[in-house]
Amino acid sequence: MLTYFNLVLNMGFLKNSLKSSFIVICSLFFLFSLENAYAKKELRGFEIGSPDAPITIIEYRSLTCSHCADFANNVFPELNEKYIQTGKVKFEFRPFVLNAVDLNAFKLLNSIEEKDFLSLDKMLFRDQNKWLVTKDSNKILENSTNALKKYALLYGLSEETFNDILNDKELEEWILSMRVDGTKKFNIQSTPSFIINGEVHSGNMPFSKFEKLLN
Repeated sequence: MLTYFNLVLNMGFLKNSLKSSFIVICSLFFLFSLENAYAKKELRGFEIGSPDAPITIIEYRSLTCSHCADFANNVFPELNEKYIQTGKVKFEFRPFVLNAVDLNAFKLLNSIEEKDFLSLDKMLFRDQNKWLVTKDSNKILENSTNALKKYALLYGLSEETFNDILNDKELEEWILSMRVDGTKKFNIQSTPSFIINGEVHSGNMPFSKFEKLLN
């Protein structure tokens, strides 16, 4: 089984489109290998809300996606208050990696204590323009990863632990398998994408659109 794939490390061409472009990051060989490896496993993301809620929403998102940040910052808080916290909706966050920076950010997010997940998730989307460093097109991955290290330290991880997280191949495979699973099951091609009780809705939506779909 292929346990590692070649992410786009030479990211100069992303200078003007990293946040908005859909980037193909997996070779066909990797996709088929990883798909077979996880075919018999149930993949789940981070869930909040009542397990008995009548409506389930799954969000496939990218931490480097500006549209995902807009949803997280401007739509999710009201959705959480009116539907998730009231027991009407169970919400699941699933990673859909678009690039190498994305992968490192998701590795960090999925390695902190569970109680801190939502806090760091909120902070990463709020501060997206701070840790996604694109001013030097030849060092986007290096500079952005160094910026992410500050968030790791903020949440109690040492520099050594952060480096271990970046080199964790099992974690890497799990994160990437979520993308494979989303593509295979729901034909996810962009972020954010929402699965509402099994129905796919692509693209960021205002809260009013969610209200219409959920009521």
